[in-house]
Amino acid sequence: MKIETGSTIGVFSPSWCITNEAPEAAARAEKFIRSQGFNVKHGKLWGKADAYVSGSPEERADEFNALLHDPEIRILMASVGGQVTNGMLPYIDYEYYAENPKPVVGMSDVTALLMAIYTKTGVPTYYGSNFVTSYARLNPYRDIALKSLCDVLNFEECYKYIFPEYYSDDVIEWSQELTEEKCIPNEIITLSGGKVSGRLIGGNLYTIGNIWGTPYMPEIRKGDILFIEDTEEWACSVERTLAQLKICGVFDMIGGLIIGKCRQFQHYGTEKTYYEFIYDYLNGPNYPVLAECDFSHCAPMLTLPIGITAKLDADAQTIELVR
Repeated sequence: MKIETGSTIGVFSPSWCITNEAPEAAARAEKFIRSQGFNVKHGKLWGKADAYVSGSPEERADEFNALLHDPEIRILMASVGGQVTNGMLPYIDYEYYAENPKPVVGMSDVTALLMAIYTKTGVPTYYGSNFVTSYARLNPYRDIALKSLCDVLNFEECYKYIFPEYYSDDVIEWSQELTEEKCIPNEIITLSGGKVSGRLIGGNLYTIGNIWGTPYMPEIRKGDILFIEDTEEWACSVERTLAQLKICGVFDMIGGLIIGKCRQFQHYGTEKTYYEFIYDYLNGPNYPVLAECDFSHCAPMLTLPIGITAKLDADAQTIELVR
């Protein structure tokens, strides 16, 4: 389903209660989205909190299901990630979704829900904007994030990513006023050259580790292109998840790897960057590996679909989606 001016975005809160803790940022994001010609409909947990979450697992799933069943809503977008999206997975109405699919968009901990929906229904989902943390930012980052989302949702035969000239790795305190952001010159990095075409699978590495081995994690197929990113993670934590995936044969199955930016990676004495740490842990894989890509907790957040075929050319540093 395409998104166009006048479409209604339904906002759900699968984990952290950001619309309660940072209402000004939530309002700023909504004002921006409405100024671009879209409508916004709040889920029933908007502005609510139960300690560190927006509600119980059942309440969070009920919010999502209600928006899913709402005929006015064209796209479902997470307000933000968090830590506990996986708790709501057993209560999602997958049967209805399979018959009445709508694009589901989010990032970080929302990886769990995106993977679950794709696994249970076969319908692609979208690792992209979280409503507040993408659209409460300053320009040009929010404009780029929204354009990427619309382009990826609406492309027909092929779509080639254009990486931004600048990015920001600021860790923002969303309850405070945002007056400026960094503009760091962008540099995409080729770790292993080559070309590959395959199904895109991925998201937040830490969250993938948390749902691995459950009925909500899709099976990795031969030739898949895996994309991963993290934020503020310690090297030991990253190694733990990489080890789990390696033991399960993931890195022997995939045909390519895309590594997103990682802000404030804690190298823990290794003196390595996030992407160097991953590449070295995998002993320099012989398939294409592209790093420092803009699918991450940095801004702007570009949108990558889960379950759609892509062409990765690590030599030319290009990623292209194909139907």
